[in-house]
Amino acid sequence: MTPRARSAVFTGVLVILLGLTAAASTEERVKHSGSIVSIADDGGTFVLAEVGPWRARNGATVITRRTITLAPETGLAIVARDETPPSGFSGDFVETRLGPDGIYLNDYVTVDCRHEGQRMIALRITVSEPWVDAAASGTLP
Repeated sequence: MTPRARSAVFTGVLVILLGLTAAASTEERVKHSGSIVSIADDGGTFVLAEVGPWRARNGATVITRRTITLAPETGLAIVARDETPPSGFSGDFVETRLGPDGIYLNDYVTVDCRHEGQRMIALRITVSEPWVDAAASGTLP
């Protein structure tokens, strides 16, 4: 085989392998945010009420309900503001890992999902805890 033919074969094989790698690693990942309005009895799925993208129908905001499935590898975390975070910036967000029992009805969450057809698999769930400013709420002495 001539050097030119060898180069052409190598280039062809390389293009095919790169194409296969790109196709295999391409999975549709989408983030959804909203409130948890229902949790299945077995804890394997929950329903998220999502407002975005913003739409209105007959003068009312349209809420999209999405059923999301938990997987054994689903990561769970909570983010909350902290008055004395490690960064030194008062009010900065701090993330803490959660166990599987750390998700509750009405929690506001962002879910990083993998879409498999119509099915949504949660890869990571981040609970957002509201920050109560002690000075604004009047709870300071």
